[in-house]
Amino acid sequence: MAIQKRDRYMAALLGVAVTSPSYAYLDPGTGSIILQSILASIAVAMGLLRFYWHQFKAFFANLMGSSPKGQSDPAKEFEMDSDSKNES
Repeated sequence: MAIQKRDRYMAALLGVAVTSPSYAYLDPGTGSIILQSILASIAVAMGLLRFYWHQFKAFFANLMGSSPKGQSDPAKEFEMDSDSKNES
């Protein structure tokens, strides 16, 4: 027995129509907690971006098919180091 789209809309409309007002009050303390949570989320996002900036740039550089400026490939550096050790 499948519920049709029309039945879902009717149930949602009925749920909105028969609800009563809650008369809720948000005091200034609640507003400041909400604002503090938003600002803290922004600060955490900026901190994580700063902490992982090089990996973030490398990820998008790999997506674009180029290496990020100022960074070299660690595998190539390892090959160069091992070649210089083998020569001596």
